[in-house]
Amino acid sequence: MKALRHSLRSTVAAIALAGVLHAQPAPDALPTNLRIYQTLAASLGDSLAASIPPADTPRVNIRIAPADVAWYLQDGIEGAFRERHCEVRAGDTARFAAEFGAVAMHVRYTDLRRPGVFGAHVVDRMVTLTARTRLTDRRDGRVIASGEHTASYTDTVPVAAVGGLEQASIPVTRGTLPAEDFFSGIAEPLVVVGAVAVAIFLLFTVRS
Repeated sequence: MKALRHSLRSTVAAIALAGVLHAQPAPDALPTNLRIYQTLAASLGDSLAASIPPADTPRVNIRIAPADVAWYLQDGIEGAFRERHCEVRAGDTARFAAEFGAVAMHVRYTDLRRPGVFGAHVVDRMVTLTARTRLTDRRDGRVIASGEHTASYTDTVPVAAVGGLEQASIPVTRGTLPAEDFFSGIAEPLVVVGAVAVAIFLLFTVRS
């Protein structure tokens, strides 16, 4: 009898603590949307840099457009070329010309929900960067590589952290949160209340 009562009490306690124990990523550990764009640009830049024929230290002039995004994508793109042992040069002294034009950048939030019982609201995040790139050998005008490419990053973030992941002064870092599904906010509490009610009923039934 005592074992049954203890089991029932444990069940109630486990249900009550489920939301508290549900793991959530620390907001400080989440990359900002701006940082993700920089990482995606570096990835696309690396793909372009990989097209440069092997040389001791190939010199590359890099142009990034439009200007309002170039200032925060530049380090990642140039860094990718340097990782490939390229020397980034200004002006016309470089043998290779690399062009990087961002044509689409957006942040999308989807599937706002509350995982676990009484858990904090979370939302899926997708950050996407699409760019047209071209690499030209200036010695003969030959286009070595060109095309339009897309890179994206997805994860799940707490809704409460979204404001800190965006930059108010940079529109492409902001997205619109979706509305929570009406039933998702009701179903779990009802299940929990029902389970607790049954556990309490059984507890008093055993006592009597």
